[in-house]
Amino acid sequence: MMTYARKLRSIFTGALTLTGSIAFAGESAVSLIAAGMPANCAEYAENVSKSEGNFNSTSPVVNGVTCYGAFQFCNSGTFQRYYSGTPQEFLNDPRAQVNVWVKYQSSEWNTAQRLGLDSAVGKEICYRGTCAQITQSSILKACQFGCGKGGKLYNLVASGLDCNAPKTADGAGTSVCYYLISGAGYEVSCITGSNDGINCIPNRA
Repeated sequence: MMTYARKLRSIFTGALTLTGSIAFAGESAVSLIAAGMPANCAEYAENVSKSEGNFNSTSPVVNGVTCYGAFQFCNSGTFQRYYSGTPQEFLNDPRAQVNVWVKYQSSEWNTAQRLGLDSAVGKEICYRGTCAQITQSSILKACQFGCGKGGKLYNLVASGLDCNAPKTADGAGTSVCYYLISGAGYEVSCITGSNDGINCIPNRA
């Protein structure tokens, strides 16, 4: 049975997805596990992939930048930092995409902890009439905006979690609060080493 929190998150995510100009099918938890994703992070990874792409996805070129794969690693620096092969090799290798993503997420979590952004975990946040308790997966999802000092999540935490605070939304007006809510409640222990979320996929021995 779907919990109330998960149902609320699903409704909120679905509603905002319908307002988006681009929709991605994304990879399922099953396909991600088949590519080596730890089962205790697969549902969260599916959530991220749904807003990014499939294993064979290549983004349109924007300002000379192209992004690749299920988690859209971009050739503006992130792709080169985490993968040494060519873009085509990356697209052809789902297991490499999963390995790179887990390493990237671990790095982002370490940055979030170093800057104290994980202090928001356990607090409630409301955005556009929807509220959720911030979890570890919320922080990781919001790190898609960047976890660095002066970034959107950093500014939000510094503001006391005011979703209307300056410099907490991107150029299109999407608030980092949306990511905190849409990413809430998933297990991400393969990244953080602890669990405050829900995992509906049994771990295999």
